[in-house]
Amino acid sequence: MTWTVVLLLGFAAQDLTAGEKACDPVQVGRDLIDRREEADNLDRALRILEYHAAQKPGNAELRTLAAEAYSRAIERLREDQAADKAAFKLLLPLARPHGEAAVRLAPKDGASLYWQACLLLHDARWNTSLSKAWEASDLLEKSEAVSPKLDDGGPARMRGRVLAQIPAIFGGSMSGALAHYKRSLEISPDCIVTHLWMGEVYADQKKGDLARKELTGVTEAKPRAGHEKEDADYKRQAEERLKSLKK
Repeated sequence: MTWTVVLLLGFAAQDLTAGEKACDPVQVGRDLIDRREEADNLDRALRILEYHAAQKPGNAELRTLAAEAYSRAIERLREDQAADKAAFKLLLPLARPHGEAAVRLAPKDGASLYWQACLLLHDARWNTSLSKAWEASDLLEKSEAVSPKLDDGGPARMRGRVLAQIPAIFGGSMSGALAHYKRSLEISPDCIVTHLWMGEVYADQKKGDLARKELTGVTEAKPRAGHEKEDADYKRQAEERLKSLKK
């Protein structure tokens, strides 16, 4: 049963096994999120974290991990798919309380700031909200100051993403995006998605040679063990952008 179906039917504590109720939710949740491409691991992580967060709503680590799990789930959704749109409308309201609680409980923790920012960016993308995007950017700046290595240089990468996707008239900046991407790659030089997004910016700037270099590197990169599906999607996006450059 997929998590979306579980949401539609209504989650209940009896959906968990005795072992899941008695487990260390941070340890188990972390492991399931890291192995999220296997079976229904991400669904299980969400169910376990929801249950344990309800038992300990003041646990910042649990709330942060739940925010990450929801963000990872939303990342999988595509805006051009009706079923994914419906899933997003279910997932985001469940995710919000965790992200907000994580920042409230641990306002100086890089992970809590980062995953709340990611949830805000999902909100901004699906609901076309500039204010959410800039709110996320502020949290990412704070996160980068204390946890720059998080999620393979995620804080700098996502700050770049904000600047790349917002029109210049509203404060976006391609050159600013590139600066953030380059800083992220200094931390995690082999991160496929950062190279993809950098290639897209170069393409938008009409810098064909630089764009081809980055995008070709993505198509030729070796997928990360355990994240083959995610990296295959990045490769697909790079291939599509390379085709548009040739045209």
